[in-house]
Amino acid sequence: MGSEVRFARLETSLGPMLVAATDRGVAAVSRSDSPETFLAALRRRFRARDLLPADLDPGWLGDALAGGPLPAIDVTGLSDFDTRVYEVVRSVPAGETISYGEVAALIGAPGAARAVGGAMSRCPLFPAVPCHRVVRASDGWSGWGGDVVLKRRLLRLERHTARLRRRLR
Repeated sequence: MGSEVRFARLETSLGPMLVAATDRGVAAVSRSDSPETFLAALRRRFRARDLLPADLDPGWLGDALAGGPLPAIDVTGLSDFDTRVYEVVRSVPAGETISYGEVAALIGAPGAARAVGGAMSRCPLFPAVPCHRVVRASDGWSGWGGDVVLKRRLLRLERHTARLRRRLR
């Protein structure tokens, strides 16, 4: 395994994103405008690794945001609980949703819906982990990163894309 964490600022349909990757996969993504905050978080997670600016391929971002294939991820430095949550969320088909409680049950921690919400709120891997697919059971909805409009837009796009793919089969 390489000892480098490569990072870049990439243009996406959601605006600029900061992205980091290792030989294992996508390590972090942020919509923040602060490279300093992004790099500080990477330094905490990947203590013994060199952080190097690089040319990263942005292709996976457009695919993931449209409900396409998700890239491999590197969960180094993340808790076991968060890692299990992210694995379940990555298995939710594009355009579909799952409740926080359902995720908790699937990882063997029934009753841990709030903890799943915490894992989602600190997830450093969106859209490689499609956090917008997780909803509140009481209303089938919830905010996401403070941007409900974006969450609805992404789910609508995924549903539309899924319908088109089914028609083309």
